[in-house]
Order: sequence, then C-alpha cells, then structure tokens
Amino acid sequence: MRPSTAIGADGPANLYEAMRVASAPESRGRGVLVVLNDTIHAARWVQKTNTTSVETFRSPDAGPVGYVDTGALRFLQPAAAVKGAKLKLPDAPPLPRVDIIYSHANMDAAEVEDAVKRGAKGIVLAGVGDGNSSKGAIDALAAAAKQGVVVVRSTRVGSGYVNRNVEVEDDKLGFAVSLDLNPQKARVLLALLIANGVTESAAVQQAFAQP
Repeated sequence: MRPSTAIGADGPANLYEAMRVASAPESRGRGVLVVLNDTIHAARWVQKTNTTSVETFRSPDAGPVGYVDTGALRFLQPAAAVKGAKLKLPDAPPLPRVDIIYSHANMDAAEVEDAVKRGAKGIVLAGVGDGNSSKGAIDALAAAAKQGVVVVRSTRVGSGYVNRNVEVEDDKLGFAVSLDLNPQKARVLLALLIANGVTESAAVQQAFAQP
C-alpha cells in the first residue's frame, strides 16, 4: 500500500508473507488466499475497504482466515475442500459483456435499456439495501431477462447478503442474486458463466451459491 520510497513501506513484507503462505502445506485445500498486513483472507470474502491504509483488505462478512508474521503462520479453522465451479476461459477474448448498474434516487429504465442496446449479455444490479431498486429499474431488468439477458441482483452496501425473494420476486422475474459477492466479483463470475453457456437463472443461482 505504501511505495518503496515511503517511511514504513509495506511491500517487501507483504510479498514475503504471501510467498510464505502460498508455499505452506497448511494452505492446501483453501482455494485462493489474499495476504496483506500480516493477515490472511479468503478470496470470496475479501474486499478493499480503504484507499490508502495498510489495513485495507478486510472480510466484513466472515473475518480473516488466518494470520502470518515473522514468527508464525496460523489458520483459524481447519481447511475445508473448496469445490468451486470449473469454468473455462473462452478460446479468444473478450469475455461476454456484463454491465454493473448502480441504483440511485429517481432512477428510471434508461440505464438498463441502454445496457441492453449496447449488447450486454448480463447485468449486475448494485442495488440499495438488499439489492433493490426503483420500480422503473426493476421492470426494465425484468424485460431484459425476458430477452435473454442474465440479471443478477447485488448491493452497493459494503457488507451483508443479498437474499432471494424478500424485497424482489426473483423467481417470478427470472433474476439470480449474488448472495455474499459484491458487484465487482459478481460481474466476473457472471461473465465466466455466460462464456460457459450457463445462462438459465436457476443454474446461475446455483453457481453463485457454490463456495
């Protein structure tokens, strides 16, 4: 987080500790890990929370999975085998277009309709609260779903789950929800799913539920 010319530069220590964690037998079976500031996070949960702090990476919904320093490497729980979806990259770029649309006051259908016109194959809604939005936006997303655009509801809030069929009738409208994934992570997963031919809302939802 701090450049090499700064007092207290953290780069070398972060790199050393990341290599130490990556090469440790205890790390096997834990999936992708993120190491910074003596702390180990799981990739699914971690997010950057501060622009400049050395303690920027946190996992608001789960907490860190372990700690590492010059004297010790310790995980808080035994490893549980990660069984994520096996998705292939397309033979040639780019990935299918997936747009993130942020919900806001006085929102209408224009942003959703524009994304569809520009060729979006998927749309991630960064909704308010539990992934909700205005009636105009939800109606436009439902129309997009009927046209074959894959719609996933996420949230612009920094933590918490997006729940199915609570504030929005996802089953009726053909939406999936991102659960614990923020809009940025939801966009990456959705693009990979579409590239692998996974577009039916129930199958998309199942993929988002996998650890």
